[in-house]
Formats: sequence, C-alpha cells, structure tokens
Amino acid sequence: MKLIYTGLSFLAIGLLLMACNSEEPLTPIEEAQQELLEAIQGTWTANEVRKDGTLITDFEGFTLTISDKSYTTTNGSPVWPGSGSFDFSSVETENEFIRQDGRLFTVSQSGSAYLVTIIYQEQNARGEFGTFEFVIE
Repeated sequence: MKLIYTGLSFLAIGLLLMACNSEEPLTPIEEAQQELLEAIQGTWTANEVRKDGTLITDFEGFTLTISDKSYTTTNGSPVWPGSGSFDFSSVETENEFIRQDGRLFTVSQSGSAYLVTIIYQEQNARGEFGTFEFVIE
C-alpha cells in the first residue's frame, strides 16, 4: 500500500510540474524573428544610405546599436531618433519591426551586411520624407 501511495505521489508531482510549464511553442515566424533579433545585436555602421533608391550622404557616420529590443543611433536624425525601443509582436512578417513611435522598419540580410529599410513620412524643412535604406555592417 505504501508503494502505491509513493507511486501516486510521484505521478501527481510530475503532472503538477508539467502543468506549470505552460510555455507555448513558438510559431515559425516567431522563431525567425528571434533568430533575426539575435543576429542584429551589436553596433552597426552604415556603409551607404539610399533615399528613394538614390545614394545620399546625409547620414555620414551613422551608427545603430541594438541591445535586446532597444536601440541607440548616432547621426540618424530625423529618420532615426537618438534612442528608443522596438518590437515585432504585431507585425505580419518575420523581418518587420515596429519602433516605439509607430514607424515600421524591415531588416534583411545580404551576405555579411543587413539592409534596414524605413519609410519616413513627415515632411520637414530638409525634405526628409521617403523610403530610406541603410546598408549596415
């Protein structure tokens, strides 16, 4: 009888432990997002910047530092604030991120470089609106 109670106790403990582990598996898109997020951690320098497909020099010395889901930039204004955060919880594809200001940007890999694309829609005195592509390494 004691053996039955011991066995049932272990079974009950096992079931409780399994019930506590309610972490749901990641979807394929969530897995791809996690992998991309891990890959882009660090400090990146722009090798070139294009606005609406045309090479520009307005962002000379641009750097983007990504740590977890936060970023800091150098010489990114007005397209990139000096710092902020981003997430990908409400996007449709694995390479889309939404900044804290609601702007969507995408990241795609090309060899050892990444292409960060953002559509900047605010007209200002400098005319800084359009699609910006930052090739970072």
